[in-house]
Amino acid sequence: MISVITPSFNHERFVGFFIESVLAQTFEDFELIIVDDCSNDNNINEILKYKDSRIKLVQHEYNKGINATLNTAFENSSGDLLVFCASDDMLESHALEVLHNAMMKNDVVGVYVALELIDKNNQPVGRSIESREYSKYGHLRSIFLHENSLTSPGLCLRRETFAYMYPLPSAVCNLQDMYMHVKILLQGEIMVLPDKLVQYRIEHGQNISAKSAITFMRENLEIQYILDTFLEITDVDLLSKVFSIEIAKINITPYLDTIQFFLGRMALESPDQYRRIWGYHKIMEVYNDKVYQDIVLQKYNFAFKDFLNFSQICIDDSVQRKYKKYKKLFNTTIIAFVSVVLIFAITIIGIKGII
Repeated sequence: MISVITPSFNHERFVGFFIESVLAQTFEDFELIIVDDCSNDNNINEILKYKDSRIKLVQHEYNKGINATLNTAFENSSGDLLVFCASDDMLESHALEVLHNAMMKNDVVGVYVALELIDKNNQPVGRSIESREYSKYGHLRSIFLHENSLTSPGLCLRRETFAYMYPLPSAVCNLQDMYMHVKILLQGEIMVLPDKLVQYRIEHGQNISAKSAITFMRENLEIQYILDTFLEITDVDLLSKVFSIEIAKINITPYLDTIQFFLGRMALESPDQYRRIWGYHKIMEVYNDKVYQDIVLQKYNFAFKDFLNFSQICIDDSVQRKYKKYKKLFNTTIIAFVSVVLIFAITIIGIKGII
């Protein structure tokens, strides 16, 4: 009934705890698909210590990344329901039972759960992470304009839901969960449970999500790929519900033949500079096409002068502040320079008058 989909990489210290948490489930009709992404520690041997027939281990011949690992796990699974959890986390003993019941009793494409944070010694740190209590439209708006609003460990999907997004793009790394969330939300309704069903291990120095300058840049580079998935939307009514606040603010309506322009304009309302840059580029692509030039002129009275004004919106606030600071300093310097010149000139004139 349930396939537990588990990517695993260099988790020799934690994978045993994870496996034991799965084998202790009150719901027993499951298989555990673990895909080792070419670990260079003792991860494989730790997994092989467990002889339960429900465990299926697949090994990548080289490191392929988390999305490729999820693709491999899906290819080797058979469950009607899929539950996603990394091998450095742990499931509460009733997790699969709760998820199974929620999926069977509700007409939803996916179920999200809350996470209890634990440290490298399996001890709770006194904090938890919950998905936001948004509607489907609220989650799509949050992801597009602001940030991720959904958890991913413990996510339960119907098999056909994942099949819709399969294969996941291998190059997406840090924001691969956001990519999945968008694809899931575009398929139907979801359910968010308050139950803390996953013990989520916070950064232990071995994962790619550990905060760093590289991680920050990778996320900013990937967000533009994530936003591209919104271009698949052809439901104008859906867009109107997702961006109702922005539509009321700037009085712009989506049409079937203006979706790219509309989404570009919505992105310019984001507080995030990288999202705004994405929006600017999408509008640029539209305006480069003569046919679409005429369409946006007709429907939005949008001309080249309006396009040029958008570049100012894309300026990062820190750059804007720095520019104003330098401009003020420059103006102050000019005033001081002019004052010195005037004083010098008056002095010379005065001296000549005395002579």
